[in-house]
Amino acid sequence: MTTRTTTDRNSVAWHTTSTGRNVALVTSDLIPGRPLRLWGAAVEIADGGVFIRLATLGPHDGWSTTQLLGLALARFEAELAYSGEPALAEIVRHLERAAAVHREPQDGWAAPPVSFEPAPPGGVASPFPWTVARAGQFSIAMCPDAEARQRGVTPEQLLAVLELTLTSWLPITPWRRSCWEARRAVRTALALEAARAVARWEEHVAAADAEPERM
Repeated sequence: MTTRTTTDRNSVAWHTTSTGRNVALVTSDLIPGRPLRLWGAAVEIADGGVFIRLATLGPHDGWSTTQLLGLALARFEAELAYSGEPALAEIVRHLERAAAVHREPQDGWAAPPVSFEPAPPGGVASPFPWTVARAGQFSIAMCPDAEARQRGVTPEQLLAVLELTLTSWLPITPWRRSCWEARRAVRTALALEAARAVARWEEHVAAADAEPERM
């Protein structure tokens, strides 16, 4: 798991997950003293990539941090209900802390509520009750399987988007302490999820190695 920054005017920072999927915070049309007009995360998925547009000028021009925190909480709560892993309970606890202390950089932002939809007909079967999150005109398709091998944004990538977003807000938000505390909680959740992802992959490899060879 690595995070890097760059001076490229079209990319502020990027993150590589434990399974090698990349997340890049991309920008264009710099507004002095503020985040960028087009601001979002390019997320690598199993067979391509998706763009998650982030809100900068108002609650309707992209995903707000509040909405992304709500999405992350809903996903990990669904995984916890499915598997009951103690590590998931810890991740939920840290995300609840982040959501409790976070304040949007602009007063008066009333972000549209996030709704959750099941997989479309003919899609990959999922153990979770929903796989798509929608906020206004924007949607995010989450990876439908617990092992995060199918198409869609993985939980670890979602946490990486949140961490990069909070880091980018930190220098300019008037609520620096709450932003810092939220980022610390998200970083802890991200580290826990990365460890879970590594353990899942090791279990997958061990199970494959244990299968008898077929003639």
